[in-house]
Amino acid sequence: MATITAPSLLPEVEAFLAGGPLASVVGGKDVAGSTGRTMQTLDPGTGEPLAEFHVLSADDVDRAVQAAAEAFRKSGWAALPPNERGVHIQRLADALQKHKHAVAQIEALDAGKLLAHAEGDVQNCIDTLRYFADMALHVQRRSALAVAGHEAWTIRQPWGACGFIFPWNFPLLLVGWGISPALAAGNTVVIKPAEDTPLSTIYLGRLAREAGIPAGVINVGFQRIPASGG
Repeated sequence: MATITAPSLLPEVEAFLAGGPLASVVGGKDVAGSTGRTMQTLDPGTGEPLAEFHVLSADDVDRAVQAAAEAFRKSGWAALPPNERGVHIQRLADALQKHKHAVAQIEALDAGKLLAHAEGDVQNCIDTLRYFADMALHVQRRSALAVAGHEAWTIRQPWGACGFIFPWNFPLLLVGWGISPALAAGNTVVIKPAEDTPLSTIYLGRLAREAGIPAGVINVGFQRIPASGG
């Protein structure tokens, strides 16, 4: 009978999982929840704890939103030409590519995926970041309107701080689909991952800082939302 042997953890992954309680990334810094509350994420295959992470309070989440709003107003991100903003996004994609195997192993452990599937999800996130960074170069931001006797036009502007709540099943892939167009358009983001699968998104927040994304442009924090109903 053939046996399946679980792959050993990469040193990078082992250090990450052992570094808890894992902090949120707010305003470019590692931030613990003000209440001191933590949760564990479990290996769905064994039920054993994978890592412990901080839980943010409502006030902490407000501060994350404020960090994103301040970065939108003051960091220069929104005012960058699309090509310069694209350079930052491409560097984030490069950082994900460099750490792809580690991020995929984190994703596979946390979401209960086959490693090959998790690697595909990470690559999808990388490709999505690159796609929208390139797409932003070709968007017509100002378009003339044919109004007789008047000079008229429409103009596209970034919205501001954008919040994202993602489900558990495709954590990093869906993060890529959500934040890539928002970032490419000049917005800043606050990401709330699912309580079951927060790890790869926390790791992404750290990589964004490593890649030189301005502080507050990408914020990652977890707040448990109470279930509704009886």
